[in-house]
Amino acid sequence: MSKSRHAILLLTACAAALLLFACATKPPVVPEGLSVTEIFQRAQDAADRSDYSLAIAYYSLTVKSYPDDTAHIVWASYEIAFLDHKMGKNDTALSLVNELLDRYAKEGDALPAAPRVLAEKLKTRLEALAPAKK
Repeated sequence: MSKSRHAILLLTACAAALLLFACATKPPVVPEGLSVTEIFQRAQDAADRSDYSLAIAYYSLTVKSYPDDTAHIVWASYEIAFLDHKMGKNDTALSLVNELLDRYAKEGDALPAAPRVLAEKLKTRLEALAPAKK
């Protein structure tokens, strides 16, 4: 191989490596001390930008920061499952939906009704997308 071809290949490889490093996703940074309203607003803003990983990080913060806020935790649980579905992680989404619906089976009317309805619709969609099991 000639020196010029070798140099071109080396430059191409370096450019490709640089491009990969520049495009690498950074872990989401979520500030602490946000109110539950701020968390949900930032999660929705991230989801609107299709930054689903960041949105999930915000919704997950709800569970950690406000463990006694059942209504927001249920909503966050549904939203995380939905975002997993949007990212193509349908098995994960179905598992999360089933966990949420199990919680509804145990706690029932103590939880807000809307996330249950949405979770049931999402479950139907996810089951329709699942490959047939033999």
